[in-house]
Amino acid sequence: MWRRRRPEVTYADPGERSFEKCGSWGRCWTWVRLTLLLHINGVGLVMGGGATHLDRFVPSLMDVRPDWDVLVYLSSDVPEFSIPGVRTELVNRSSWRRLIWDSLSVGRRARAAGADVLLNVANYGPVRSPIPSVLYQRNALYFDRAWLYRIGEAGRAQALLRRELAFAQMRHAAAVVVPSGAMGDYLRSWRRCPRGVPIEVIPHGVDLERFRFSPADRSGRIRLVSLSHAAPHKDQGLLIPLVADLVDRGADVELEATIADEDDPAFVAGLRELVRLAGLEDRIRFVGRVAAPRFLEGADAIILPSITESFGFPVIEAMASGVPVVASEIRSSVELLGELGWYFPPGDATGAADRVMAVLESPLAGLYQRLSAAREIASQYTWERNARSVAELVETVTGQHRTGR
Repeated sequence: MWRRRRPEVTYADPGERSFEKCGSWGRCWTWVRLTLLLHINGVGLVMGGGATHLDRFVPSLMDVRPDWDVLVYLSSDVPEFSIPGVRTELVNRSSWRRLIWDSLSVGRRARAAGADVLLNVANYGPVRSPIPSVLYQRNALYFDRAWLYRIGEAGRAQALLRRELAFAQMRHAAAVVVPSGAMGDYLRSWRRCPRGVPIEVIPHGVDLERFRFSPADRSGRIRLVSLSHAAPHKDQGLLIPLVADLVDRGADVELEATIADEDDPAFVAGLRELVRLAGLEDRIRFVGRVAAPRFLEGADAIILPSITESFGFPVIEAMASGVPVVASEIRSSVELLGELGWYFPPGDATGAADRVMAVLESPLAGLYQRLSAAREIASQYTWERNARSVAELVETVTGQHRTGR
C-alpha cells in the first residue's frame, strides 16, 4: 500500500512543484508535477462587462496554461458557469458577507486548499492574504475625479470609503491589474494610492470572430445604436436631446439602446419619461439586453456618452464591426480609438449631434478606410493575449514569493 509524505518543498521554476513519494518498504523517489494551483475570486462579477469576463477569460487561460489547476469562486446568484477542467465553488454575496469574504475569508480559504496564487478579478480582494494575491481594479467610479465632481456629497462619501478599502487591499497585493492606462492613472492620481505595488496594464479581450465587419450602406432611415447597461455614469439621458437635435436638423434617425428595466428601474423609468416628454417614442427604443454582434450589424454609428469608463467593451466591439464610434472624449475611449473616433465633450448633446452629422457627411471611401483601420486595431484585443499576460504576471509573483523577494 502506498502512502505519500510531503517534505520541505523546493521549486525549480514557477509552476513546478516537487514531492517525494515513498513505498511501504522505504524506497523513495522524487517526482515533479508541472502545475500551479490558482484560485480565482469572481464573486463580485454579476452584471456588465465583468459578468462576461470569466466566460471568456478562463477558457483562454486554460488554453495557454493547460497544466494549471483552477478553482473559481462565484456568487450563488449568477447564471450557471461550467468550463471543462475548472472547479467552481458558490459563495453567498449579500453585502456584509461579501465584504467579509473578500477582505478576510477568501485568502484563508485559498491557503487552506493549498492554492499558490489568488487572482481577484472583481475589484475586491483580501486586506491581508497568506498567499500571493493579484488584484484587479477596473471600476473608475471611485477614482475618476471628473465623475466624482458630478455627484453629490453622499456619493462622494461612499466613494471615499470604497477608495480607502481599495487602497488597503492594494497595499497587501503582490500586483494590481488594470484594463487601461487611463484606469492606472486614475488610481495614481490619489496620494493614498500605494506606491510600492506594481500596477500592470492588461487590456481586456474581445471575441472578434463573433463580430462581422459590416459598415452601413446608408440606405433608408439612419440607425444609431447605444450599447451598454443603464447607469447614471453612462449618461444615457444625453441620447434624448441628441436625437431631438438631429431631427431638428432634418435627419431621419432612429436610436436603439440596450437599456433594460432591470438594470436600474428608477433610472430607466426616468429615461422613459424623458423620451415621452420629448415626443420621441417613434425614434428611440430601449431593446433590453441583446447579443452585441447582431445589434451592431449595419449601424450608421454607435453613441457612447459615458462620463467615465475604465475600458469600454462597446468601443472595441464597434471597431470590430465597422461601426463609426461617436463617443464622449474620455481618456479610456481615446486610448482605444486614437484618431479613429469622433469625440464630443462629456454631457454636450449639441457637440454629439455635430459629430454624428460629421460621420453621416463623410465620403464613403474615406469612411470605410478609417473603419478598416479601426478593425485592425481591434484585432489586437484578444482573450488569448489577455490570458497569456495574466498568466505571465501570476508566474512572476509566484516566483518572487518562492524566492522570498
